Amino acid sequence: MIEAKVREPKLVSLSTDPDRLKNEIEAFDDFGAFEELMARPYTRRIKKEVDEYMSSIELRGATILELGCGISEHAHRFNQNNTMILTDINWNLLQKNPPPSILVLCDAQNLEQFDDGSIDFLIYVGILHHLQDQRLALREAARVLKPGGRIFICEPNKKSLNFVYYHLRRMSMRLIGKQVLKKMIGCFTPDEEQLDIATINEVFDAHYEVNSWTILSFRLPPFRIFKNSKIDVLISNILDRLPPFRSIGTTILYEIKSRRGSFSRTRESSEVISVEPSALSERILQP
Repeated sequence: MIEAKVREPKLVSLSTDPDRLKNEIEAFDDFGAFEELMARPYTRRIKKEVDEYMSSIELRGATILELGCGISEHAHRFNQNNTMILTDINWNLLQKNPPPSILVLCDAQNLEQFDDGSIDFLIYVGILHHLQDQRLALREAARVLKPGGRIFICEPNKKSLNFVYYHLRRMSMRLIGKQVLKKMIGCFTPDEEQLDIATINEVFDAHYEVNSWTILSFRLPPFRIFKNSKIDVLISNILDRLPPFRSIGTTILYEIKSRRGSFSRTRESSEVISVEPSALSERILQP
């Protein structure tokens, strides 16, 4: 097992928009707004769905990479028997994750620290819509994924009410300005782009098995005035059971499995890392 080490490295980003990158980092420096977002009933329902999926995965000796983790909701589940690597572009937020996770300041569009086919399980929860180049990030994921490995993705669903809210949001930014809208929403980044399903299909071709499902068919506008409301969750609990709504939930989840080899739910540690643990630790923690 790789020992957890924490040193403050320099972020190497492939973003061509420094203002966008700065906005993303600063948005999550507002820890109070972040905690408020995580506590909303709508967000808790998403977290419950993700947690149920994670509880179905039993891994031993695997190398697991969670990208854009913020404060990870999943590291505690996998840390004991696996190598858990947590990444984010916000060092202040990343450091709130306790040992023994390995913390890496990392742009999800640039995984140069990781070798081809070195990761058993990749986790993306609510990160891809923050990235400038989602296709590049997913290609990097495919590159580092082991034969037989899997990827889990949880994102806002473009083919849902989110489509309406997304365009209203962009219109509101032009009419009242980003700062006013941020006060109304809370944890807010202005340059979000919803994940395009076509991008998933393009990157993960016939060599992958792609399964998806949606939840939360109804969603209130993401304003702070609704932060304690359970109406969207209660309505969705009814609508999500009906066939017409099963593919238009506002949150979409993917499980993507590589067909190149078989992914074992229980692996021995000797099968996981192709280099000495100390060498891997030194490489991924380079400043």
